Amino acid sequence: MISVAELIRYRLKHEHCVHRKGEGTIQTEFGEFRTILYTSDLSPESHMALVRGEIANKKNVLVRMHSHCLHGNLFGSTLCDCQELVRGSLKRIAEEGEGALVYLHSTGTGARVENGRLIGHDRNVSLPPLQHEVGIGAQILSDLGLRTIRLLTNHPRRIVALEGFAIEIVDQVPIG
Repeated sequence: MISVAELIRYRLKHEHCVHRKGEGTIQTEFGEFRTILYTSDLSPESHMALVRGEIANKKNVLVRMHSHCLHGNLFGSTLCDCQELVRGSLKRIAEEGEGALVYLHSTGTGARVENGRLIGHDRNVSLPPLQHEVGIGAQILSDLGLRTIRLLTNHPRRIVALEGFAIEIVDQVPIG
């Protein structure tokens, strides 16, 4: 007998469920980034990687994994720092000359409901990523040709699940 979580981990590790759907470029205030749109067999949402430079098969690439936040990313809510984290990450990647920001469009609205009240992310609360988000994100990193990364985060923590995808976090770098 195995748990549902163990089955999910096994399938994410052994079955390729993320597919490239298209590529382009985007001009940001920090310069041009290559965009890669991904879909997943696990959910109807699309995910996007913004890539600067030639990162495939390079070591210790700067990477930001960012989950969808409707209130912060789209509307600039002052209660969370999601928009600042995206901008800060793109700036750091541009300054370094190479890296990637992976935007995971997680299931749901990018907000949560508490006691019937719709709220966005709280800048003071760091929630662990959902199992399928880690798996999808890891498969995107793998598709980008990454094996060792420096994770851009202001909330350092050990993310064990990436090891199952042969991706190692060699450092956790503050977004500052």
